[in-house]
Parts: sequence; structure tokens; C-alpha cells
Amino acid sequence: MTISSGFFNSVNHDRLYDAEQFGSLFDGIINDGVYEHVGDAFEVTPNSDVNDSVIVGTGRAWFNHTWILNNAQYSITLNPPNLVAPRYDAIVLDIDRRDSVRKNSIVVVEGTPASDPQYPSMVNEELHSQYPIAYIRMNPGNSDIISASDITYNVGNSSCPLVTGPLEVINNDNFFSQMNASF
Repeated sequence: MTISSGFFNSVNHDRLYDAEQFGSLFDGIINDGVYEHVGDAFEVTPNSDVNDSVIVGTGRAWFNHTWILNNAQYSITLNPPNLVAPRYDAIVLDIDRRDSVRKNSIVVVEGTPASDPQYPSMVNEELHSQYPIAYIRMNPGNSDIISASDITYNVGNSSCPLVTGPLEVINNDNFFSQMNASF
């Protein structure tokens, strides 16, 4: 279908709209990303009360025609570090529109221990995507409190954009008036 429209009252159930249609109304108005001015923009900080744990701050994001809101500090415990090699874990916004899931959440994607560890790969499929809000370096040895220097906040990078506000409207009336006057 190339043309669609709505919303109209249903008569005998002849008008059915789904969440994707509703979400697509915001295309061109809202860009995908974390909202800069809502809460803490999902800032990730150490949890000084629990080993191998971080706190994800409040925030709201819009990705793939869906939204996620965290309205309270959210504690996440990571698996203990490897005894020999470091790894990077990612704290991600997991956007899952598959029929079997239909849920957005904040999860950990665990990296692979290595002498030169790399950030873990994110899922990037049509109905399931991940956006890293922070990377945590898990240093080898015993479990311990994660320090601020172990956390790389990633919001604002291309893999997890920062939305600073709605798109602005440009009024070119004056420009066109000046151009017409020139000719």
C-alpha cells in the first residue's frame, strides 16, 4: 500500500490500527535516540553498595517507532570478571518488536575476555535492535566495586544517539520574498 491515512472512528470494526502505524506518525518529528532533557539520560554510574553492579539513571528513549522510560534508578549486576583476562560488557537499550517478545528493556551484553578486549557486538535486526548506553571494563581478578573510570558512557555516539529536542520548523517566507524582489 502506498497511501494510508487515519485516524477515523471504526464502524463495525472496519478501522483497525496497530502500534507501528501509530508510532510512524512521529517520523520526521522525533529522531531515534535518548532524550537529553528527560531525567539523567540513562547515565550509568557505579553502585557502591553491590560488587560488580552499576546504576542506570532515569531517562526516556525512542527507537524503531517504540519508546522506553526508566523513571527510577535501576540496578544491574554483571557477571563476575574473568580471573585472567579483562572484558567489556555493554549496558544496552534492548528494543525487541518480535511478536514473541514485544518489549523494550535495559540489559547487559557480556563481552569476551581477551588480552585486548573489544566491545561486544549489538543485535541489529529488523525487529530486534540494541543500543549501547555504556561500556563497563571488567578487570580480571576477584569481584569488586566497579569504579567510575571503568565506565564509558556511550549516549551521544552514532551507536546510541542523543536527541536534543524535536525537529525545528524553518520559515522561508522572508528568504523567498527577498529572492523574488531580487528578480
